[in-house]
Amino acid sequence: MNVFIKSFNRPYYLDRCLQSILLNVIDDNLSIIILDDGTHPKYLKKIKDKYPNVSIKLSPFYDEKVKKIEKFISHGEVIKEMEIPTQFWLSSINESKDKYFILLEDDFWFKEKINIDEIYNLLETNKLCMLKLFYFGNPRLISGKLKEISKTINEIKPSFLIKNEFLFKKVFLGNPFKIWSILHRLRIKNKSKINYYTIYHVAGAIFSKKYYSHLWKDFTGVVNEDEQLIKALNFYNTEKNVRYGVVKKDVVTTSFSSSATNMFEGIDFNPFIYNDILNRSWFADELNPMSGYPQDILEDDIVKILNKNTDKLIPVDNWRKWANRFKNQYKEVGFQI
Repeated sequence: MNVFIKSFNRPYYLDRCLQSILLNVIDDNLSIIILDDGTHPKYLKKIKDKYPNVSIKLSPFYDEKVKKIEKFISHGEVIKEMEIPTQFWLSSINESKDKYFILLEDDFWFKEKINIDEIYNLLETNKLCMLKLFYFGNPRLISGKLKEISKTINEIKPSFLIKNEFLFKKVFLGNPFKIWSILHRLRIKNKSKINYYTIYHVAGAIFSKKYYSHLWKDFTGVVNEDEQLIKALNFYNTEKNVRYGVVKKDVVTTSFSSSATNMFEGIDFNPFIYNDILNRSWFADELNPMSGYPQDILEDDIVKILNKNTDKLIPVDNWRKWANRFKNQYKEVGFQI
């Protein structure tokens, strides 16, 4: 099976991701393809030297983004919104011959072993269009009834208050009719749109190409997850006997101490500078990408690196404030972090 990794300017996590795949994914025909969108060439060369059997494909925006990041780091030029290579992801995945594929982001890693031959047979037998490889103990990401189909996997039978796409859009994404005020009087709680992520996953899952192509067809520019949810609901409504699965125990996890671009008002923390510091430390072999594995990179190791780079204006306290805010936005919607 193919494993695709969406990568952007965090080779220290990409290295961890790759090591975790080789440690945990049991597949005689494993093929790993990195879909990179802006990691500096010298870092990609180190990755390629370390993992010669891994393929690296560059997005159409690769050169432009590398230059933008370089100009920001060296001259402080503001990085404006950058185009997301959705069609590059889709075309790369569609080029593969396999019916199913694993999709990860560079800051995801496997923490448990997974046997692809066994999984593939389960996907085929149960006609699953998606198998979630994590859900962080959040029942709202697997809303509905669960049916055991193996010792390690459950089928999700979704349960939604609203299935109609037009009503979903108006109620959850726009709500011009103020429907929730009426439902509230009837003691029906607004569980918000997060329940619809039951039938949608950005990455960290095994997808069928048919399902993934439906989600991303005609998407260009900025990713709009609201539109993705509408397309996922359309697939759910129009495909006969569409089925979804989830592992009983998370086999993939991700970082909540880093982000590629995310910033918060009121906190003086820039992820581009932060990642530049950690990228350079990793490149110089001062940062072990498997630090703390299978948990996230050890806080002590990050603190040590940040304290050595005071010229880059990332005080440890600012990073901690940012990380707490980053984690809290997920905790607020039910993630167990």
